Amino acid sequence: MLSDKVVIVTGGAKGIGLGCAHVMAGKGASIVIADVDRGTGPHAQSDLRRAGHQAIFVPTDVTRADEVENMVQQAVNRFGHIDCLLNNAGTHISATVFDQTEEEWNRLLDINLKGYFLCAKAALPHLVDRCGSIINMSSMVGLVGQSRATAYAASKGGIVAMTKAMALDLAPAGVRVNCVCPGWVQTPLVEDWFKQQPDPDQAREYIYSVHPMGRIATVEEVGEAVAFLASDAASFITGVALPVDGGVTLGY
Repeated sequence: MLSDKVVIVTGGAKGIGLGCAHVMAGKGASIVIADVDRGTGPHAQSDLRRAGHQAIFVPTDVTRADEVENMVQQAVNRFGHIDCLLNNAGTHISATVFDQTEEEWNRLLDINLKGYFLCAKAALPHLVDRCGSIINMSSMVGLVGQSRATAYAASKGGIVAMTKAMALDLAPAGVRVNCVCPGWVQTPLVEDWFKQQPDPDQAREYIYSVHPMGRIATVEEVGEAVAFLASDAASFITGVALPVDGGVTLGY
């Protein structure tokens, strides 16, 4: 499905990014893990290689153009080309407009939105050469909003709009641009959130109950959607914001 394709995964050292990396590698892709976390990045690279996959880790702060350009160059140096960029690196700060600080706002938008722009800009010449694609990781929050998430919702909604605008701009160059909008996903971050609640079991039961399918997604299920959009099977799909949310937004 993805044989001979080279995929950059930002924020690929853990969580959804690492899950997507494993799914795509399992379908034949070579993976470039770009992550600011120098502790987990090498472990992610080793996990992929132990599974028999081609992978490299490049320490990258997606808010810095010089580091992003270096990451893209290392990807090309190692694998010769780039077929897909998965913009996934992101962060979350729970705050309303009343208590969000300017510093928090700037940091979150720099990572979640500016980082996507910088990575797309740096990778684009190589994607044009291969008629490749960009996949932006948004969120159900980018479609429907969320309380205590002013900056986060702004960034994820911005990703949806940016995806559609880029899809229009880049279609003549043969580059497709889509985004994926997960609901709740089984990640270490979500598990930490459950543990921090006054009654973790009750919190888990509630979150599962608001999903019509009665559970939250696995990282592999998000990865399958991403792998499809990255593949030639999606060759006529661009500008799409694809919910992968178990139906949670239907009754949100």
